Amino acid sequence: MANAPTLGDDLQRLEEIVRRLEDETLELETALQLFEEGVGRLKAAQARLTEAETRVRQVLDDSATGDGPLRIEPLGG
Repeated sequence: MANAPTLGDDLQRLEEIVRRLEDETLELETALQLFEEGVGRLKAAQARLTEAETRVRQVLDDSATGDGPLRIEPLGG
């Protein structure tokens, strides 16, 4: 099973997609496929960033209570 793309992978691919979509000679069908891929990559990147923000907030909340060392726990379980 292949590893899932990282946030960096998604951002790099999004930059490539934007560059290709700016090409005025691009066929419509190819442009639509790239656009669909871009939307999917953008959603995945946003989800990763939202998860990271939630983890940071949890760490900050834990540190504000002052009842122990900072800890990071996975959100999913």
